[in-house]
Amino acid sequence: MSVKPKFANLILDGVKNVEVRRWLPGTILRERTCIVYASSPLCAVLGEVTIEEIKKVAIQSEEDLAEIAELAKASEDELRRYLEGRDHAYLITLDGPVRYPNPLPLEDLRRLIKERLNMDFHPNPLFRVDQEVLNVVRSAVGVSDRLF
Repeated sequence: MSVKPKFANLILDGVKNVEVRRWLPGTILRERTCIVYASSPLCAVLGEVTIEEIKKVAIQSEEDLAEIAELAKASEDELRRYLEGRDHAYLITLDGPVRYPNPLPLEDLRRLIKERLNMDFHPNPLFRVDQEVLNVVRSAVGVSDRLF
C-alpha cells in the first residue's frame, strides 16, 4: 500500500486502521497481506498490514467527508483535495500492522525479487503481494515468518 510517510507511520503504529482510495484496480489479488510502502521522500517498504475489508462508500455531503477524514486520520482539506470530483471512496480496513526493523528501499526490493524469483516487481496499487514476494521482503528486512 503506497502512502505518504506520515500515514505509513500512523498505520504501522496502529493509530490509523482505515485507508482511503479514490479507485481500486479491476482485479484485486486474493492475498490479504499488503506491504506498507512510504512514498517520497522515503521510497521504502516499512512494514506490512492485513486488509480486513474493502468497502465503497458514497460521499454526498460535507458530513460524509468529515466522517471519512476522521476515520482516515486525515484533515478534511487533505481528503477533499485527494477525493476532488469523486462521489464515492473506498475504505480499506486494516489490522495487524507489523513494522519491519529495517526499511527496504523499493529499488532494493525490485533487485531482490529479480535475483531470487527471476521476475520483475510491478506493485499493484495496494501493494498486495503473494507469499513468495512476501517471503523475499521478510528475509530482506530480517523478519522471521514465525512472527506471523
